[in-house]
Amino acid sequence: MQFNPLVDLIIKPEMMFQESKVNYLNSALVCFALCLSSALQAEEQTQWHYSLGSHDFVVEDSHTLGVNASLLLEHITQSDILLTAALDAYIDVDVDKLDPDHIPVWFKSTYAASGELYRINPEFSLGWQFDLQGKRNTVSSVEKQAKIFPGLTANFDGEQLQAQLKAGAGYYYLEIDDDVPRTRGYDRGDFGNGTFAYTFMGSVGADVTPKLHMQVAAQAWQDEGKWLENQYRFELSYQTDFWRPNSMLVLSAEHTQYNLDHYAKVDINSAEYLPILPWDSDTLVRLSLVIPW
Repeated sequence: MQFNPLVDLIIKPEMMFQESKVNYLNSALVCFALCLSSALQAEEQTQWHYSLGSHDFVVEDSHTLGVNASLLLEHITQSDILLTAALDAYIDVDVDKLDPDHIPVWFKSTYAASGELYRINPEFSLGWQFDLQGKRNTVSSVEKQAKIFPGLTANFDGEQLQAQLKAGAGYYYLEIDDDVPRTRGYDRGDFGNGTFAYTFMGSVGADVTPKLHMQVAAQAWQDEGKWLENQYRFELSYQTDFWRPNSMLVLSAEHTQYNLDHYAKVDINSAEYLPILPWDSDTLVRLSLVIPW
């Protein structure tokens, strides 16, 4: 069977959800696909970019270097809805054996649709956003991940400063690869956790110079009783005419903390408790050249 990373990122995790949630996720995906399809039909209004770069995937004191490539799309519809999509592919130089059976190719995907609900003044507005994110086969033992979250946003867009607050509710799914857990006494099995969840995000961006832009963001996901994941992002982008006009050099760091207590085989308060993984966080540092198509 031919390998399709987009299917593996989004469709395969859905097959593992309970039947009632599958219908919800499929409906969300169909709606988003229709919006994306309408954008692609207006090809002359769609901005395409691709990127090439290198990265370091850090897990505690382990560094896994590699190269990566991305395909990015951005389109504003006639009704002023912004559609964005990014598909990232990473090839790791896997020499530290965090995961003894790791295949050193992994993927990320991010899709979003957003629009304005009410403009208070030229700089401040309220809006809506629909996010769909996926991740698969990282060296930190994330086998599959899917986040599907509609939400509301408060946006500030000044001349040199930008900020956003976002709150949403949707579905969170994380599956841990079973290779490392087997070495810690866990049997092979389904280490997937899917749940209805809430997310909260805050970001601030600033134009340091006319060509240099900086952005920081923090986001959390939690269900009714406990936290699921925290993520912190930092990005520097510099406009350059290197290679092609309007290209950008982008340096980014993304640190993610996971709550692995959901996967414990015994009471986490017991002295016999052994976490499913010997780590609970990872950091992706990436340097890329983003080029208009």
